[in-house]
Parts: sequence; C-alpha cells; structure tokens
Amino acid sequence: MHHISTTTWTVSASVKEWWDNNLQIRLGSPKALASLMMLISWEVWSERNARVFRNVAVPSVVINNKIKHEASLWALAGAKHLSIVMPRE
Repeated sequence: MHHISTTTWTVSASVKEWWDNNLQIRLGSPKALASLMMLISWEVWSERNARVFRNVAVPSVVINNKIKHEASLWALAGAKHLSIVMPRE
C-alpha cells in the first residue's frame, strides 16, 4: 500500500470518524481495507494493553512485522480480500 500518502491524513475526533474516513480510500475492495483496519486496530490495542498492564513495550518495527505476519495468516485462513492488498515478501 505504498501509494497511500500520510500527508493527507487528518486528525479524527473519534474512532468511528477515523473508520468512516479511512473506508473512503479506494483500494479496489472495501472488505480488504476493513479487514486491514481491524487487524491494525487490534494490534495497536494489544500493544497498548501490554504497555499499561504489563509495563512491556516493543519497538514500532516489531508491531509492524506482527501486523504483516498476522495479515498473511488471515489471508491463509481465507481472508481473500486482504491477501489482495498485502504485498508478498
């Protein structure tokens, strides 16, 4: 998803507003983007909980790699739309 530029991103007042705004991005499949947004949200939430409740933090590169790995597992499990937008490594 290298074609998505973060320079046009805006600050959202709520998660719902962020979700609705990001679903406007055209990747060819709204299902793919929704799946990717759910996955990213889950990983960020999990990292937040680790930091708050266990006082454990990992670098952002590790979180990014976890998201990529989990996305590939989701695709293998049947999330066909997600496999379309994720680059092969």
